[in-house]
Amino acid sequence: MLKKMIGTMVSTALLSTIAVSAYAQDKPKVAFVPQIIGIPYFKAMEDGGNRAAKAFGVDFIYSGPVDTNPMDQLQIVQNLIAQGVNAISVSVLDASSIAPVVAQAKAKNVKLFTSDSDAPDSGRAVYVAQATDEGLGDTVIDEMVKRVGDHAKIGIVSGEATASNLNAWIGFMQQRVKEKYPNVTLLKPQFAGGTSSRAAQISADMIASNPDLKGIIAVASTTCPGVAQAIETAGKIGKVVGTGYCSPNTARAYLKSGSFGFSVLWDPEKLGYLTVWAGKQLIDGKAFSAENSVPGLDQKVKYDAKTGVLLLGAPAVFTAKNVDQFHF
Repeated sequence: MLKKMIGTMVSTALLSTIAVSAYAQDKPKVAFVPQIIGIPYFKAMEDGGNRAAKAFGVDFIYSGPVDTNPMDQLQIVQNLIAQGVNAISVSVLDASSIAPVVAQAKAKNVKLFTSDSDAPDSGRAVYVAQATDEGLGDTVIDEMVKRVGDHAKIGIVSGEATASNLNAWIGFMQQRVKEKYPNVTLLKPQFAGGTSSRAAQISADMIASNPDLKGIIAVASTTCPGVAQAIETAGKIGKVVGTGYCSPNTARAYLKSGSFGFSVLWDPEKLGYLTVWAGKQLIDGKAFSAENSVPGLDQKVKYDAKTGVLLLGAPAVFTAKNVDQFHF
């Protein structure tokens, strides 16, 4: 096992060395290390990074582990630091272990920052965030109320009951209803774990026991298919509006069938673009403003100096009309 690990580390180092040496030496280098390569979400971030590299005159390096192994990810980051890559962004797998790597980067005058997933106590230079928990909670409620009215009964089907991010989104949904839509009835959240089949059963039971139900929110991407299938099986398309936090690829068929009225997430291509722009700003020693105009993005990008968070903006809303514009 040790020999295998050493061999993997050496191979990774060699590949990273080859990848970096292939770039021109006269351009600043900005790297992004995803949690895993080979999936559409991070491929979309890579595409955005490549688009930004052309716009801002940098070389973009995209390198990550083949599975979600924190040690492999950290090894890739350390290789990039050793090679003197000017700015390195990381979608962090293990927030507790990255602080020493941030210190190594600072010692080499490398700007290390986070994107997509943060390590707020690591000393990172900035966190490029996709959307706030509050923004995600507010958006799904606002969009649902547009479709079902402000006196509707709405159910919630989540994933793991212990998932902090999912619970945060639910908390903000509940807060939004309380503050803005007092006549909406938000049912107590039901938890399906990580299985679509369990989500389908919960949704079917919810529909059967609530004949006046107008909408169901799938909080985890794994519950989206189950919610949609339950609505279809019950013959409730057009009567119960489904939605969830799921990618266009996951939601596409359900949006087109009508079992989902919309889905909410963000655009990872734009997140990758903003990540490279942020790296170039750090390399140039330019401070972030409270509100930033980023060439190539169609929205203002806010920066919170207190938390060191650069926020892409409001979540994206995908519908049957626009879903085919996205491929993640």
